[in-house]
Amino acid sequence: MTTLVQGEVARGPRIVLREKRLGDAPADYRWRSTAELSRFDAARPLAMTYQQYLALYREELLYPSPYRKSLAIEDEQGRHIGNIMYYNIDALHREAELGITIGETECWGRGYGTEAARVLVEHLLLRLGFRRIYLKTLDWNERARRCFQSAGFAEYGRTTRGGNAFVLMECRQEWFASPERDEGRA
Repeated sequence: MTTLVQGEVARGPRIVLREKRLGDAPADYRWRSTAELSRFDAARPLAMTYQQYLALYREELLYPSPYRKSLAIEDEQGRHIGNIMYYNIDALHREAELGITIGETECWGRGYGTEAARVLVEHLLLRLGFRRIYLKTLDWNERARRCFQSAGFAEYGRTTRGGNAFVLMECRQEWFASPERDEGRA
């Protein structure tokens, strides 16, 4: 019997995606303040105090943006191990950009990111009616690219920004109805 998690949005065999909570702030702050994790986002670690971060965090929870949605990723034990979000939501074209962080480094390489990305993509494309989910990942991040390919994304281009090279990837709703879905895409 599966226990429903408060704020649950979607679930896979090993993960639950749920609404963010104020109790997630300490882990989120730790992850966003870490140089190693920030490097994967081509960003700088947070430079604000925890109290400043907490004030902004509360504000985002109270007044969420209609253009971005951030969810917590919980593992089998109900532990918050990372976050996944969709943003730049374009209601007219029914598309959004995806971003993910597995913040607990001992969970890296264990399939949690792939499962979370797959579960969110299926939720967005099949339940919420989005047509396309896209992302950009640093070209040197082979692990992330494999994760996204396993979750159903295909490369469609490359770009540079701020001195960083990115691979552009997408996943489309019509791919879920095609017989090639499980065979991969060129």
